[in-house]
Amino acid sequence: MNEGTESQRDQIIRNLEELNERVENQASVWYVLRNGIIYGAGFIIGSTVLTALAVSIVLFFFEDTLLGDVILWIAGR
Repeated sequence: MNEGTESQRDQIIRNLEELNERVENQASVWYVLRNGIIYGAGFIIGSTVLTALAVSIVLFFFEDTLLGDVILWIAGR
């Protein structure tokens, strides 16, 4: 029974050491910078696609109305 307990203790220690390494990596400036750039680019691309989709839908249904004219004027068409 003592042998199993030592094996479990060693496994827990290895897991804690690995966890500490991961936490140190996630707290580094380069990790935060890389993730910020990736999330920022994703936000910009996603916002652009959703805005284009929303404008297209509005123009499809309201092209001959005042709302459609305002959107076309903003878009410069």
